[in-house]
Amino acid sequence: MTRNRFFTLAAVFSIAACSDNPNSAITGPIDQRNPQYPILPAPSTATISGRISVSGFLGEDRTIELRNEEGGVYRLVGYAAAALASVDGADVEVTGTFDANPGFVVQEFRVTGMYGRPALDGVLEETDEGFALRLSDGSLRAVPGLTNCADHVGARLWVIGWDEESGVQFGLIAAV
Repeated sequence: MTRNRFFTLAAVFSIAACSDNPNSAITGPIDQRNPQYPILPAPSTATISGRISVSGFLGEDRTIELRNEEGGVYRLVGYAAAALASVDGADVEVTGTFDANPGFVVQEFRVTGMYGRPALDGVLEETDEGFALRLSDGSLRAVPGLTNCADHVGARLWVIGWDEESGVQFGLIAAV
């Protein structure tokens, strides 16, 4: 009886293990256009928002973190995260993936507030009426009161106070 059970189990495992692709259990689904390479799952993107905190100096010692409203802290990494160091203390909306260990890989971001006030984030352009920001959605937003910034035409800026009497303030968004 023991021998019969052994052969029965061996036959069941052999049938279950049969496949046209001997590596299918290891590699996952196969791209039919190019069967040599498995289809790797794409990481899903996420959007998180909160306030930026930068600690340390230039180089490997510097950390850029985002603290959300619930108190969660996310370490931000990646090429786009370097520009976030120039907006320390800003409220931002960050899009990316949780690919880094530990951390959130930033693909893009938008400054939504600075110094507790709402902010615009865009590329500075000069128009016939003065200066305007080209926002990420492609729209052009005139910013009355924005002066002394001709040197920054073509650069990405945050702007606050455009709709208040307190005066317009702006800052450069760039990798530092």
